[in-house]
Amino acid sequence: MAHVLMMMILWVIIYSYLILSAIEYGASYYLFYGKCVIRRDSEYDTLYPYLSPVSEITNFCFVLLFALVITFSPDLFLNNQTQLAYAGILAIILILVKGTFFSLLEWFPNKSRGHQICLAGNGIIGVLIPPVLGISMVISEGGFSGAGAGSPEAFAAGLITNVYFWSVMVIAVISIFYISAMYLTLFAHTSRDETLSANMRMHAIFWSMPTVMASVFVFIGLEKQNPVHFMRVLDYSWLFLLSLVCLFLAVLFIFLKRWYFLSFGLVMAQYFFALLGYTLSHLPYIMYPSIRISAEASRLAGNFWLLLIVMGLSFTLVLFYLRIKAKQIRKNEAFRKFNSKE
Repeated sequence: MAHVLMMMILWVIIYSYLILSAIEYGASYYLFYGKCVIRRDSEYDTLYPYLSPVSEITNFCFVLLFALVITFSPDLFLNNQTQLAYAGILAIILILVKGTFFSLLEWFPNKSRGHQICLAGNGIIGVLIPPVLGISMVISEGGFSGAGAGSPEAFAAGLITNVYFWSVMVIAVISIFYISAMYLTLFAHTSRDETLSANMRMHAIFWSMPTVMASVFVFIGLEKQNPVHFMRVLDYSWLFLLSLVCLFLAVLFIFLKRWYFLSFGLVMAQYFFALLGYTLSHLPYIMYPSIRISAEASRLAGNFWLLLIVMGLSFTLVLFYLRIKAKQIRKNEAFRKFNSKE
């Protein structure tokens, strides 16, 4: 039972990190895109408060996730410490570099070359962090027990030539653009910033179809990497179909300019069902083919009521954080406008 409880906590953290980090890093990228690429400063300035050297919640999730994984299965780290260490160190380096670019932003005047370079570094590097963390997802499918045992070069070569690795990288990057665009459309609309809302709405619609195509690419890569897991995925195909339905409905509402909050709720449900289908089909294995949880814990993890509780906790945590942050941004923006009038 302790394993099941830990799995619930771990699952909530993974899901929360997926949604929140996509919004944080996507906002940083869109601000860079709006101010440095298409030169529409006034239309994208509202996104500036989303810049952060280290996102408080997302990085807390990252550290807690690492601690829980090690506690949950010490063998996972002991048997794969080389590969996981490479991915973890690279992710930490990227987080530190992103934070450095953010800090340097304050040293350069607005619209200067240095300011634009820092915006680019902060935006682009943020997009790279979730894909790097996704390497652990690739490793969990097996086939990397020998790769990387000698050197980082050997491990990198094993990844670069792996189709599943590239499929995970593509879906991670596209999901950042898609999830953040859907949320920022809602945020701009509720903030009565219709210009930004219209811009983000176009981004959301644009990235919806690549999201579908990238998902298909993941299934193709999984079939090549781990046919056993792929066949298990087919048993939970109804969850992935639910995810697809949520995507189409979310994009439809955005296209019709209606029910923005429901649209983002459907995006959350879309990724919830997809992640749930992946998790259930992966059990009882944590790492193919040797590390697994007990049959009893696996059975309990698939209990309907348990999954319902996990869904409620996940949605509540994400929405609570987003609501608090949105209120703080609006408050700061109102204070800034008041001071500018003075």
